[in-house]
Amino acid sequence: MARWLSGSGIEIGALHHPLSVPASADVRYVDRLDETQLREHYPELGGQPLVPVSLIGNAQDLSALSDDSVDFVIANHLFEHLDNPIQGLKEMVRVLRAGGVLYLAVPEPRATFDSRRDLTTVKHLVRDYRRGPKQSRKAHFTEYVEKVEMFIDAGHVDDVRARVRQLSEMDYSIHYHVWRPDTFMDFLSAARALTRIELELVDFAPCDRGKDNEFIFVFLKGIAGAPPAVPPLPGEAANEPDAGGPESDEAPAPPATIAFVSPVDRGPDHDSALGRTGRFKRWFGRTLLGL
Repeated sequence: MARWLSGSGIEIGALHHPLSVPASADVRYVDRLDETQLREHYPELGGQPLVPVSLIGNAQDLSALSDDSVDFVIANHLFEHLDNPIQGLKEMVRVLRAGGVLYLAVPEPRATFDSRRDLTTVKHLVRDYRRGPKQSRKAHFTEYVEKVEMFIDAGHVDDVRARVRQLSEMDYSIHYHVWRPDTFMDFLSAARALTRIELELVDFAPCDRGKDNEFIFVFLKGIAGAPPAVPPLPGEAANEPDAGGPESDEAPAPPATIAFVSPVDRGPDHDSALGRTGRFKRWFGRTLLGL
């Protein structure tokens, strides 16, 4: 998926887990705190190496960057931490050049500690964008304590109110919002209507159950006059031309049953071997009825 990235761009909130990017991509790292402050804020990261923070800034206020100034923005496991994600999306699109890439990964609640929480509604997001997120802050922290901290790592909170107050005063970066892929698209549609931003979806990867806990979207800024060219996978041009025809549609007979394991594999060797067409054919199989 990172094959879409090239030129000069930013990754926001990478901490200890930056995205691996192609050699053609030059990344600067943005965070709201410097490295010393990040280690104080996230003691659970221990001695893990953190990326060097080049720019201090909040994802909802990238005023350190001018309009149309970067080729890509990477926002992995970030949107759920924004108390005003519509504003954050607006800022990210603002700093992107026309045709620039917005690469984002969002945790799938059914595979994370957010599984007990309700999905964030569009109505809630629109209200916080129009009126400001401050009015919802206490409710977000309370839900996080009651439905996440009370259950993770055999946790127990003796005084919910005191813990909510403590996290709020720390400005601790909780998961404010919860989305599935379909509800995240609802959020994007509402943000587009409110802010008049234009994004073209060019790639998507669902959560690969048992292997990761996220879904990934890749967008381009603006709507091109023609469908965008898809960057080749490593070795794809030499190994498999992207052509149709009867021969290219032939495949070995599928098994008699479907194993309920996601066929997604984001490893470069796997995708290179399958090619673009094969990446989608792998979803097809035969049921016991042959349907």
